[in-house]
Amino acid sequence: MPSASIATILVDAVATACARLRGLTYLGRTMAGWTTVHDAHMGGERIRVLDVAGTYQSATYLDSRWCDPVFPYHRLFDHLFEAWPDGGGPTSVAVLGGGGYAIPRHLVAHHPEVRRVDVVELDPAIERIARRHFFLDRLERTYGAEEAGRLRLHTCDAHAWLLESEDTFDAIINDCFFGRVPERSLMSAEAAACAQAHLGAGGVYLTNVVAALSGPESHALRLQMAALATCFSHLWIYPCGTDDPQVPDNNVVIATDCPHVFEGAWEWDAGKGELA
Repeated sequence: MPSASIATILVDAVATACARLRGLTYLGRTMAGWTTVHDAHMGGERIRVLDVAGTYQSATYLDSRWCDPVFPYHRLFDHLFEAWPDGGGPTSVAVLGGGGYAIPRHLVAHHPEVRRVDVVELDPAIERIARRHFFLDRLERTYGAEEAGRLRLHTCDAHAWLLESEDTFDAIINDCFFGRVPERSLMSAEAAACAQAHLGAGGVYLTNVVAALSGPESHALRLQMAALATCFSHLWIYPCGTDDPQVPDNNVVIATDCPHVFEGAWEWDAGKGELA
């Protein structure tokens, strides 16, 4: 075994031991840097948090709600089900970015109409953490999702996977971040067109954009909306924070060619490059 590999193993072993002494569940290296898993309390409830390179990327409840999303922006992704009339819903969903696999757990456990969930995660270390600490293995034991083909896991680059895949989906959810940095290969007009090509009729593309709604901190949002506007007819934003539109926060963007009105969302005027 190369000496560098031995050194890495030793460093990770020492880091994990130190984490346990400090009361953390896990501390180790991932592609994005040092990653911790620790338990905490939120609103009187016990939760477990995935911290990647100093950024909270996922969380789970530790009780019977282990398949319920903790973060508000994760709950906003459920608005994709509004696009299907008559009580229907998407039957196939691609999730780009696994993290703590909060979105796939929620889809498998609470949306039986979704018969297939493909999850693309670049970092195999993140998937291992999710299996051990974020109930990904329990999901399989409880629902048999992988064995039944409802849950399909892909360990690779999300943009490359989209380029190579021949499948179409009712919905694609993009929540790819490298620490606090979004996956830039998925923010271009070419990536938007690629995502659109993998959507069936009436399909929706949802992406998480961390930015302000207006002002100097809104640059990332405007870039993403301009890219999506090159191929999608309708753009909507569900903001997580509206107290001060100039403060960055999570924003769930919905892009679709279906003329559906998403209640509670803010429409984006692509011609003016601003909220309608």
